[in-house]
Amino acid sequence: MALRAILFDLDGTLRHSVPNGFNTFTAILHDLGWPLDAECLRAGERWTHFYWSIAPEMIQDLEELGADTPAFWSRYARRQIEVLGLGEHSAQLVDEVNRLMGERYKPVDRVPDDVRPTLLGLRARGLKLALVSNRSEPLAPVAEALGLADLFELTVSAGELGSWKPAPQIFWMALERIGVAPEEAVYVGDNYHADVEGARNAGLTPVLIDPRGLFGEPGCAVIATIGALPEALSLALHTTPAG
Repeated sequence: MALRAILFDLDGTLRHSVPNGFNTFTAILHDLGWPLDAECLRAGERWTHFYWSIAPEMIQDLEELGADTPAFWSRYARRQIEVLGLGEHSAQLVDEVNRLMGERYKPVDRVPDDVRPTLLGLRARGLKLALVSNRSEPLAPVAEALGLADLFELTVSAGELGSWKPAPQIFWMALERIGVAPEEAVYVGDNYHADVEGARNAGLTPVLIDPRGLFGEPGCAVIATIGALPEALSLALHTTPAG
């Protein structure tokens, strides 16, 4: 069946936080005298993707501590430190790392230069585009602020739909609104657990954006930048939408 629609994740896919939170966290550990080797860093970054994909640990932390509270971030820091192999030192590190994160982590939003022209090109080929994210708040104001609102047939968050990736319902509800069947759609995201597994389970074709090569061989097309998406779609789906 021909490709008719491409759904996009937001954070880490079309919008990037600069600096990256994980890089800031590990740089702080380095400055405190705890450098980490490449293997530890890779394992730690992969864990962050798992945690933020509605992992049981995250659900527990949100239910017990609330979202964006000091207690939540303290537990998150402790979990991250343990995953990085420094669990025996977590008691002495958690408070200092959190304090320094509060001082140093001041991210700004960045949309890569290739995002807008690539999405315009996809629309010119007759494809429907939608923005579907696990955020709680509506995405329309976010897309407007990023200068992307005119590119999408639909912008919808998990909070608006009451379903969160990787559950298939969020994908199905978004597709129903734009009148496209799962087998006619691609989902592009940076989180293997939420985006690739979720899209695949819902019947969409996943494309993983993974510039750091964190996920090895995920069993789907992999791109390093959004600009590489048109070529990846042609290779992965053996179809070129008519212009």
